[in-house]
Amino acid sequence: MSISVRHIITLMEKHVTELKQLPESSPKIKENAAAIKTLCDLMLDSDSTREDSQWVPPSPISAPPGFTGILPKQNKKMDDEEEGNGDSIFDF
Repeated sequence: MSISVRHIITLMEKHVTELKQLPESSPKIKENAAAIKTLCDLMLDSDSTREDSQWVPPSPISAPPGFTGILPKQNKKMDDEEEGNGDSIFDF
């Protein structure tokens, strides 16, 4: 999905209009300036990279050979010295 340059410029104009209306001591000045900078970077990056390269979906990840996805069952019995009477954590 590519964003048109006209749309980016419209968004930049919106932020410039907001900047003109803000007092100089407003903390929103940095927010709008950062938004304009980001839009500029987006426009510059889209011009240089979008035309040269196409999006390529990532290749699916395959399991290593011999991997079954099932963990081996570990039979750990509780020591008779410990309290409890089973393998469950709810056995008291």
